[in-house]
Amino acid sequence: MPTWQLFEWLEKYLKTEPVGDLVIGESLHKDGTPNKINAQVVGFERKFAKLYPDIKLHRQDEYLTSRRAMQAMIDSGVPKMKRREKERVDKVAATIILQDFMESLR
Repeated sequence: MPTWQLFEWLEKYLKTEPVGDLVIGESLHKDGTPNKINAQVVGFERKFAKLYPDIKLHRQDEYLTSRRAMQAMIDSGVPKMKRREKERVDKVAATIILQDFMESLR
């Protein structure tokens, strides 16, 4: 989904589904400093917090998740042409981000 449609989608989704927490990727350089996308993440956080103050936001490091997603698809036997689909890689990476977050709660 294009970024400009995100809040429209969230509004519809949050009207139909109970959500207490939201996990978002924290985009950093290898050395842990914020990269250029971080400013957009901060903007998203501010707007989201203003619109949905009852939903707690969590940041989860997303460093190397695209690479891990690609490896997971290779290991799962996903054909090469399907692994080239950015949307598919992003979905697997998002799953890894959520899994990492859940494991950090242990």
